[in-house]
Amino acid sequence: MKITEVIKKDGSKVYRANVYLGVDQVTGKKVKTKVTGRTQKEVKQKATQEKVDFQKDGCTRFKASSIDNYQELANLWWESYKYTVKPNTRINVKRILNNHILPLFGSYKLTKLTTPLIQSIVNKLADKTNKGEEGAFLYYDSIHALNKRILQYGVTMQAIPSNPARDVVLPRNTQKAKRKKVKHFENQELKKFLGYLDNLDSDRYRYYYETTLYKFLLATGCRINEALALSWSDIDLDNAVVHITKTLNRDLEINSPKSKASYRDIDIDQATVSMLKQYKLRQTKEAWKIGQRESVVFSDFIHEYPSSSRLKRRLQTHFKRADVPNIGFHGFRHTHASLLLNSGIPYKELQYRLGHSTLSMTMDIYSHLSKENAKKAVSFYETALKAL
Repeated sequence: MKITEVIKKDGSKVYRANVYLGVDQVTGKKVKTKVTGRTQKEVKQKATQEKVDFQKDGCTRFKASSIDNYQELANLWWESYKYTVKPNTRINVKRILNNHILPLFGSYKLTKLTTPLIQSIVNKLADKTNKGEEGAFLYYDSIHALNKRILQYGVTMQAIPSNPARDVVLPRNTQKAKRKKVKHFENQELKKFLGYLDNLDSDRYRYYYETTLYKFLLATGCRINEALALSWSDIDLDNAVVHITKTLNRDLEINSPKSKASYRDIDIDQATVSMLKQYKLRQTKEAWKIGQRESVVFSDFIHEYPSSSRLKRRLQTHFKRADVPNIGFHGFRHTHASLLLNSGIPYKELQYRLGHSTLSMTMDIYSHLSKENAKKAVSFYETALKAL
């Protein structure tokens, strides 16, 4: 700290210093202040006191009185949060904020938001969902979690002394347990769909492209936007490996994968290798026709990267024509997992192949398949006994 001697207009002498207090915990900005004293000792004492006061105030200069209601707090929280997450997460959170959080809590003054009030609101949400009422939101736990996060931000901002949502008890969601199993093709449905694809006119590049994409997803278990982000440099056809290092966000921009576990190498079978080699040659010829060279595996030749939403509409058409259930793109991933589990792959290996962060995630999603396998095991045992 540099102390400067200053001569005032009346001829008197004082000492001044710029004091660095630290980083504001709310704004993230460096905080400085000026102190003045008749002696250097007084300046040092005032500087020390300023630092102590800054720490007592929670290391912020933010004035709590500037936030009056929930809407203001939520908007302030959003401004600090929105660029800390990937675009897809940002869109999902913004949707919950606008469609659920603000309509429920936005008009309340912060002083009126008490634990009993929030508990009653959450209870009503849960009641509507568990009764299966029209317009009920299945994932009311997401509403509660986001509300609690916003109010905790209010505590940090010193707008409220404590978080009233912290002690709210989340009622059990009985509807989640009734949800349909993950959508995937049963063996006969898969056979029927593959037969339909093989009968499409492969001379039409559009059909050839879509067939290759669908079979690739079934063979790898990739998420659709992981597949659409692939460049040919990400696929080692000589060693039969697909390197997953990126994905597409909703703005059709390259992003890092969903999680650290999503960075992975996926081994592929020789039939898929052969299919991709033939497809690459065909793609090159099609690109030459319009004077292009293509590096993106599933390029549509129009955009830098193809849109999964546009491809989804085409997929639904094919499902309808093939007379099979509409399992969506993610259903290919579940079908891939189902085939591997039925073949006896350990859950740990499946976790890595699918890019799940935890083993429990894999087991939670596909637990019903293991139960089905357990039932089959009984019949295998009975058959084995009869063969004795």
